[in-house]
Amino acid sequence: MKELSVFNKRNQLFLGRVMVADRFLKRLKGLLGSSNLSSFKGILLKPCKQVHTIGMSYTISIWYINRELKVIKIIDELPPNNISPYIQESHLIIEFPSTWAKITGSREGDMLEVYI
Repeated sequence: MKELSVFNKRNQLFLGRVMVADRFLKRLKGLLGSSNLSSFKGILLKPCKQVHTIGMSYTISIWYINRELKVIKIIDELPPNNISPYIQESHLIIEFPSTWAKITGSREGDMLEVYI
């Protein structure tokens, strides 16, 4: 699976490397079957407006991103067996380790840069 680096432009911070799930089956599987997310690791789901943690065993941080790579919503602790809100403006979602926004000082409105 392809990986990209994610950088927060506002605070000039490297957020991590994300696996890209841009096909239906890759998005469907997402993080199911994994035991946790390591620091500086995540998954980018594209396109995506909503996710779930049904069948997962750990809490994750959900970042909704629009087409301009602006963070439009963060749910920093989505526990197992939950469904996130549906956000129409979302173009993609990045799933990071739990409380990753707090840990990195990231917030809604931040602009991201994604590169190889």
